[in-house]
Formats: sequence, C-alpha cells, structure tokens
Amino acid sequence: MTDSRDSVALHETTLAVFVQAIISYFDRIAGVPAEIGTPYLLEGDAELLDVTAVIGVTGDVQGCVFFTAPVPLLDALLRLIAEYTPTEELRCDICGEIANTFTGNARKQLGPGFLISVPVVFTGQPDRLLWPKNTSRYVIPIVWQGKCSRLIVCIGNPPATPGIFC
Repeated sequence: MTDSRDSVALHETTLAVFVQAIISYFDRIAGVPAEIGTPYLLEGDAELLDVTAVIGVTGDVQGCVFFTAPVPLLDALLRLIAEYTPTEELRCDICGEIANTFTGNARKQLGPGFLISVPVVFTGQPDRLLWPKNTSRYVIPIVWQGKCSRLIVCIGNPPATPGIFC
C-alpha cells in the first residue's frame, strides 16, 4: 500500500511539472506569459468550458489530464498561427494540440513510465463524466490575455480505472 506522504509528494511534483509546462507553452507559442492560479483539489464535478481535450495516462501513474478552454482563447491562439477564420474543427485541433503539448512536456520531466494517449476532444458538456477511481483531481487555473482556461490533472498510483465521458 502506498504511504499517503508518497501520494502527496507525487501530486506536488506532478503539479509543479504541469505548471512549468503551461508557462513554457505560452512563453514559446504566444510570447505573452500566462498567469497560473493556485492549483486546488476539485470536489464534485468540474465545470468544463467550450472545448475540452482529454489525454489518458498509464504506466507508473494512471488517470487522465483535461485541458478545457473557451472559444475566445482558442480563437486568439489560432490567430497566432495565422488561422483567421476559426472553425469548430480548428478549435478542437488546437485544444488537442495544447493538451498534448502540456502532457508531452510533463512526460519529459516525469520519465518514460508516464505514458500518454492521443487526445480525445469534445465540445460542450458531456451528458455524463465518470472520473477515474483512486485518483485525486487537481485544477490548475490558467489566465492568458484575460481569458480563463483550466488544466485538470487526475492521476494516481495504479490501479486507477479510466475515466469515461458520454
């Protein structure tokens, strides 16, 4: 059985890695830093925004990572890459790319035992969202150019059951 101190250390280390991945992304891609709010433990359901990308995590830890963002933030990022006519498909693509970039950069720090899936992207609110069991859910608030988004890190020591959304 895992000592609860090990679990707390896991979460603190993992959250710090994700915060650094977020900071690096906005510095590199946008040239304008994002403000990172204080991560907090999510109780109950998360309010997902307009577009959400989910990355599954397996290996030494298991669970998932969500990036959820409003349309205006995604449109602003699309303009940075010369996409001036945003569509739902482009918004979904960039949301998935952001989630993949955050999680991929975290994987570089967390090691080869942090295995990630391709992103699954959806718009709006799912009818039902089942969070992985045996995990804690932490929200990292992100503000970029006055637009709020969130990274939700939901991982724990194996065995965690995968999350499901319908």
